[in-house]
Amino acid sequence: MRRGRPLRSSTPDVVHLVEERPVAVFDAKYKLESPTSRYPNADAYQMLAYCTALHVPAGWLLYAQGSGPARTRRIRHTGIDVIHHPLDLTASPDHILADIRRVAATAMGGQAR
Repeated sequence: MRRGRPLRSSTPDVVHLVEERPVAVFDAKYKLESPTSRYPNADAYQMLAYCTALHVPAGWLLYAQGSGPARTRRIRHTGIDVIHHPLDLTASPDHILADIRRVAATAMGGQAR
C-alpha cells in the first residue's frame, strides 16, 4: 500500500497459455523509439516484471513504429530476454498481420530474436 492506497497492478496485453500455463507474454506500446533508435527502459522493466511473475523466459514489446529491426535485450542476472519489436504501421494490413504471425510463431517456438 502506498499512503493508504493499494498499489496499482499492471497486466500485459496478451498472455498465451498452453495447458493453463503461461508460455509467452506480449505488450503493445503506442510510442515511438527515440531519435537514437532506443525504447524507454521502463518498458523493459515492466516486461521483466511480467516475465518474472509468469515464469516465462522471454517477453515481447510490440511498438507502433520503429526504424530498426527487432532487438533482443538480455536482462542481466535473470536469463530473461525482452524483445523490442517495431511494427511498420505504414505497411499494408496483410504485411502487418504477417509480421505479427512471425512474432507469434517465434514466441511459440521458444526462440527469442
